[in-house]
Amino acid sequence: MYYFYTRLAFGCRSSPKIFDTLSVAICWILQNNYGLRHVLHLLDDFLLINNPYVDATRNMNTMLYVFNSLKIPLSAHKTGGPSTSLEYLGIILDSMHMIAKLPDEKLVRIKNILYSYLNRRSCTKREMLSLLGHLNYACKVIIPGRSFVSYLLTLAHSVKELYHHVTITKGCRDDMAMWFKFLSQWNGISFFISDNVINASDFHLFTDASSTIGYGGYFRKRWFQGIWPDDFIRPDEESFSMAYLELYPIVISAILWGHEWSTKRILFHCDNMSSVYIINKGRSKCNVIMNLVRRLTLCAAKFNFVVHAVHVPGKENNIADALFSLPDEVLDNWLQKLRQIHAPAPPHSEIVWS
Repeated sequence: MYYFYTRLAFGCRSSPKIFDTLSVAICWILQNNYGLRHVLHLLDDFLLINNPYVDATRNMNTMLYVFNSLKIPLSAHKTGGPSTSLEYLGIILDSMHMIAKLPDEKLVRIKNILYSYLNRRSCTKREMLSLLGHLNYACKVIIPGRSFVSYLLTLAHSVKELYHHVTITKGCRDDMAMWFKFLSQWNGISFFISDNVINASDFHLFTDASSTIGYGGYFRKRWFQGIWPDDFIRPDEESFSMAYLELYPIVISAILWGHEWSTKRILFHCDNMSSVYIINKGRSKCNVIMNLVRRLTLCAAKFNFVVHAVHVPGKENNIADALFSLPDEVLDNWLQKLRQIHAPAPPHSEIVWS
């Protein structure tokens, strides 16, 4: 005699995969047999997106017909639409205003959980994974925060069992503090970010730095420049130093002009490979550089933009180079002729996360 399951066993690792196979088949049928091209799903949650010029009600009825014909039951209280605003996977999507919103009660819950971790020195792996689940959920709306979730995930997997304790490092607490500061000031709403990546040069945005002179930035007839202070801490390693110095004016530009970059993906051109890696990864093994990365991430989350980076030879970064390499009187005359506006760089304490 043989025994076998007639239902997907709850808690079985293969159950979600088997169920998702059915969901993938349903999406294929809707897309290929009924012409509903824009159908998304996560396990048993489906989202149908319609062009504003088509009959959304007819497409919705087609989708319901397919489910009924396949004898797949639907939950009436979880089925909604067509509408320009609805909740999907716990996130409110509004296609009229092009925004995504976290419900207020969930935002408050995440803030309270984060606050409880700020002064802790350790937690169990189970607790860390629970926190990660909440932050990962928030990152569906807060796109720039994803790099910090990956770091906490690595930390959680540093131990084997769920009851084992994980040491919450200072860097980890700083990440949580950054999250808490942002969420405390955020209203839970983010505009949809464009899929198109804009070259910083096409955006008329240029930044650069020199280890011996200073740093500079230019954006749409506005510019800043500065020299490194006498007490500026210079790391011994040259590659480390240049990564920090290259990132410094990028953070300043985000602080000064980030409010004009909303919903955009901006590609910075950097002549230092380490800086490119750090910006794209959103992480660095160096605590000093991470203080800059946190400030950049906070600006990106606050002003709702995403930064990317690509390597470019230093000789091609001419405008930003001129901002700190020319003598002051020559630079002033040149910029005045072009009717450029000087934007004073913020103090060091506002640039570096602390």
